[in-house]
Amino acid sequence: MINQRIEISEEAFGREVFGPLGGIVELGAVVDAGPARSLKSVSVADFAARHREGLNRIALDIQRIGNFDSTTMAILDELGWYHDHEITAPSLLLWSGGIEEFSAQLENAESVQRMLRAGSDLQMTRLLHALVGAAVFRNETMEAPAPRIVDTVRNAANLLRIDPNDAARLTFRIWRTAYLPSILMPSTPASVTTRKLYRKLALELEDLLN
Repeated sequence: MINQRIEISEEAFGREVFGPLGGIVELGAVVDAGPARSLKSVSVADFAARHREGLNRIALDIQRIGNFDSTTMAILDELGWYHDHEITAPSLLLWSGGIEEFSAQLENAESVQRMLRAGSDLQMTRLLHALVGAAVFRNETMEAPAPRIVDTVRNAANLLRIDPNDAARLTFRIWRTAYLPSILMPSTPASVTTRKLYRKLALELEDLLN
């Protein structure tokens, strides 16, 4: 069972990356608006327009990391970056992993800021995990993906107004603690080859971030 290869589609890997990235865009829009603005007045479309260059760079790096085709990249359109949609306190609660109790007080400033902080940590870590997974999935076509992964994480941090270098190091440490052991331990269902690739990438990321 340990050496059994589990077939996962390219689309599934793409969605694993685009999910947390969509969360980062929504969280970033709220951060960018500032604590004095109500959630109802936050415009995702305006935020995306202001950060179009950074978002395009992130999308290009993701495509290269996963060697994703145009069909997979088209999933990005589903995120609605360039189309306004409402950001609600419950959606922030979802992105933050339920850090706050669901109540009528969820939209107060303290709760919103707490959800933004927790959500940023959580979605950045999920993004890194998905990027590494995509690189491992495409290991035969992507040489030295670690620098591009680091660049993507740093560019995502810019969307959240977080210092990109500090954020990349923190995100890596959280990922190494929360996700990596479940892949590298011999008792996991990951194959020997998969564990080898994850370990190699983890060491390369650590060297770059140190």
